[in-house]
Amino acid sequence: FDTLLFKHIGYAVSNAARSLIMGLTLSRFTNVPAHGWKRRYYQRVNRYSASFALVSDVSMLVLGGTLKRKELLSARLGDILSNLYLVSMVLKHYEDQGTPHADRPVVEWACRHLFYRTQEQLHSFLRNFPNRWVAAGLRLLVFPRGRTFSSPSDELGQQLVELIINPTQTRERICGDIYKKV
Repeated sequence: FDTLLFKHIGYAVSNAARSLIMGLTLSRFTNVPAHGWKRRYYQRVNRYSASFALVSDVSMLVLGGTLKRKELLSARLGDILSNLYLVSMVLKHYEDQGTPHADRPVVEWACRHLFYRTQEQLHSFLRNFPNRWVAAGLRLLVFPRGRTFSSPSDELGQQLVELIINPTQTRERICGDIYKKV
């Protein structure tokens, strides 16, 4: 039992350190399997995954079974996990499609939107955490530089709209299995 307990404590401390360091450096130095503009998105997945693991572990330690009854808190954790999963799906699908350059605005908009939602759900979780001292400590580890991620710009949104409303290969890839009346 002691061995497993200390392994779990080590894992939690590791997540706290990773969350803090990646928050301070904006996760620029994490090793990821991508290059170019996609690299930053993979690095952010690492950052928010470490923060999610830290917040989840501390929540279970502090709240225990009460976390299940605090439905809004547990729902926020579910939203964070879902957003991270969706970002991973977007990046994998883009890779599986052969990384078509024309689809870049779609990938960027989706990733930016999902990371922004992840950040805001983490912020909302910490703002509503019942133990204010623990929430303050977690906030320092998760957001040492504050909330640094912004939602997709209107310009990026406009690029996305242009790809979808005009007959482009991107639209064909996205809407290929949707019925079209001719």
